[in-house]
Parts: sequence; structure tokens; C-alpha cells
Amino acid sequence: METTGRTINIPKLEISDQERAENKLTPESLDAGVRLLREAGLVVIESVLPQDWIAELDIAMETVLSNEDNGHEGEHPMLKMPFMDPRIIDNPFAMPILKAAMGEKVYAYLPYGCNSTRPGNEIQWIHRDSGQLFPELPFALPVSTIVVNIPLVDFTVENGATEVWPGSHLIIDDEAVRNSPYNVCEPERAANYPSFQLEMPAGSVVVRDMRCWHRAMPNRTKNTVRHMLALVYFRRFHHAPDAPGIFRTSIPKEIWNDMSEESQEVYRFQTHD
Repeated sequence: METTGRTINIPKLEISDQERAENKLTPESLDAGVRLLREAGLVVIESVLPQDWIAELDIAMETVLSNEDNGHEGEHPMLKMPFMDPRIIDNPFAMPILKAAMGEKVYAYLPYGCNSTRPGNEIQWIHRDSGQLFPELPFALPVSTIVVNIPLVDFTVENGATEVWPGSHLIIDDEAVRNSPYNVCEPERAANYPSFQLEMPAGSVVVRDMRCWHRAMPNRTKNTVRHMLALVYFRRFHHAPDAPGIFRTSIPKEIWNDMSEESQEVYRFQTHD
């Protein structure tokens, strides 16, 4: 059964022109963003990155994905500029929110990912990217994994804006669901809860609890590829030295040296030359 997300009550954090100009949230905005993340499972801050730069990044991302079948020769392309720009890996709007939610000692791995839907793609199954930390408990614990998404084109219903179920991060799955791949949720169950398609301008920033139900929707355009960057952050206790090989990719020395001390702290478990 296919459903269409309803654009209702998208949890947006409204910020001032001064905050946009200074690339810094006020304490009041930070508190409001953390509250939205805690209660709705995600918070959207619209149009905080330059449109011309985002358009260039979109082209660069398509080039990387188009060359993916040929493999990587030498350094991973996502560990070079423009993908290592601090506006991405140390986003001044997302980082304060996720650190307030998960502590100052959060960490991440590089290279990060990109979620794309192309014209003609099929609807995705409803799922979580991360299950409950202790799924046998009858209640949800505070967030422990967060993804930061940056859309590289305007997200619309027509081009397959992601459908999200706000508040679903607090729902406890039964045993059958939590033992299924990707913690899949049946459409019949999801139909009991409100959802929306995440319509937003390119260059927005989304901070989302990875336990939220969501799915990619069909891209009904003729030629618009919908790219969205995806950077995953963990609470400190999540560090896994046996993580998949992609996370062992070494950051080039010149890139590492140009990263801020704050960024180096976040990616402290990543190998670097």
C-alpha cells in the first residue's frame, strides 16, 4: 500500500537574520532546537547555506557518483574539497544541537554519505536507520545516534522528498520488527501515525534522531536528481574499532591540518596521514 506524506507541522527552527549572518544560534534557539529534536525526533533549519555554493556542490556530488563504478584511484573523492568544507563537517547550526543532545564528546567517521533518488525510482520501505539502544525496554532512552542531512536541491513532493514520521523515535518495536533488517515498519502500522514529506529549500540543515521512521519517496521528475548529504554522529560510548572498512579510510594530511581543532576532535578516531 502506497501512501503520500502530508506536509503538516514540519518541525522547523525559525532563526533570526542576525543568527544567519553570524552563523551562530542564540541560547534560546539552541534550546528550542534541542527540544524539537527530543520531542519530534528531528529539527529543520531552512536555507542557511549559500545557494550558489550548494549548486556547485550538487554538481560535484553528481560527478563523484557518476564515477563511482570506476572505483577510487588514490584518495577518496569525498575526502577532498569541496566535500570537506567546514560548513559541512562542522556545520555551525547542527553541531551545537547535536552536542547539546549527546554531549561534547560526540564523534563521527569520514567519508560521510549521500542519499540520492533519481527519476523513476521506486518507493522505499518504511524503516529506522538505528534501533533502540536497549530494545527490550518498554521505553525509549535518550538519543545516541544522529544524522545531519543537507539537501543539495530543493526537496519537493515531486522529486521525492523524504517521508518522515515525527515522534516515531519514541516508539518501541515488538520482537519481530527489531529483529528485521533496518527495523522495518509495516505500512499498516505507520498509517496510524501522522507523517510528512520533508519539503525544504536546498542548503537547509536537518538534524534527525536516527530512530525515526522514514523512507525515500518516488522521484516523479524527468531530470532532477535529488541529492542529500548524510553525516552520522555518535555518542562517545558508540565507538566501534571494528567498524566497516569504509570508516578506516585515511584523511589526507593537508586536509587534516586545515580542519579546525573542533573538527579534529569530532573525527579523532579517524586515521589520518
